[in-house]
Amino acid sequence: MNASDLSTRVSVTVEPSEGSPHVLAAMQLADAVGLPFIAKLDDITTPMTLVRTGDQLELRVLQGDPALVGGHPIAIDLTQLDTRSGPGRALRQPLLKAVGLRKGEPRPTVFDATAGFGEDAWLLASMGCHVTAAERSPVVAALLRDALRRAAEREPTTASLLRVIVGDSITLLRDWPSETPRPSTVYLDPMFPTGRKTAERKPMRVLRQLIGDDVDSAALLTAAIETADRRVVVKRPSRAPTVAGREPTHVQRGKSVRYDVYIV
Repeated sequence: MNASDLSTRVSVTVEPSEGSPHVLAAMQLADAVGLPFIAKLDDITTPMTLVRTGDQLELRVLQGDPALVGGHPIAIDLTQLDTRSGPGRALRQPLLKAVGLRKGEPRPTVFDATAGFGEDAWLLASMGCHVTAAERSPVVAALLRDALRRAAEREPTTASLLRVIVGDSITLLRDWPSETPRPSTVYLDPMFPTGRKTAERKPMRVLRQLIGDDVDSAALLTAAIETADRRVVVKRPSRAPTVAGREPTHVQRGKSVRYDVYIV
């Protein structure tokens, strides 16, 4: 979804039963992300709307694909991820091995260039990495920031290690300030190609509608390699081609995805 037509596709509102503090919060959010604030749900004409409830910020699909309209709203809950059990903290997990986490060694700083719903960024932060998560969709970033706010109440240490910013990562990486240390690792999780045999879950289908396919993955990989201090990690479906045909230094494989690692 292009920024120019975002305001015609997504609005901001508040749960009707909520009081004035939440109305003010919804209005401030609408102003911050450049979306129209609609006071009444019945007056909304946009296909999607961000709803400020008493508990969370959620995205509701009101028009379009019948499979996406109605049903459960989309809200991010980072604390549902398993980051506390033994398996959840095992360094043998493919992502952690790809990023270079090793027992007894300092944790790398990570720039997550495609934050999305933030699950991988949260996992890395839970393992002690300082993570900057960049998301180019202000709608997705708003959902992620709200999730981080709520997660901080239960897991403040992990939340303190994760920062969410809004912006185009190609530009952010190319314009990296000379006075700022470069991230040890740049992590990329481009939108997976369509046509997979397994059906996408509703949140991922809505995410695809919001940000579209990652047609600039090749440019993003180049910018990442030019900026990262040690490595770039790219998440891909197991059988998908490499980004731009660029062969990685090595690969860490999971059950349904793999991580292409580029040592720089």
